[in-house]
Amino acid sequence: MYWKLRIPLLLFLVGATSGLFQLLGDVLGDVTYLLSSILYIGFIGILFTIFEKTHVNEKKVHFSVGIALVAAGVLVDYFLR
Repeated sequence: MYWKLRIPLLLFLVGATSGLFQLLGDVLGDVTYLLSSILYIGFIGILFTIFEKTHVNEKKVHFSVGIALVAAGVLVDYFLR
């Protein structure tokens, strides 16, 4: 069974960028919650747009690779807290 990479990649991006933004929260200094939320959503939007334009999202991967990507995103978010 094969999936398009779109949804697993989006879930991986959300988890990985969430972990990175939590880790880099101290580096950014005294940034308001609103500004950090705008940066987070914008960063995900930019990455997702890049993946759409380069047709990475259209690749078909095996079901287990999709599940592994989602799990990797969750694990990155969990361990970078």
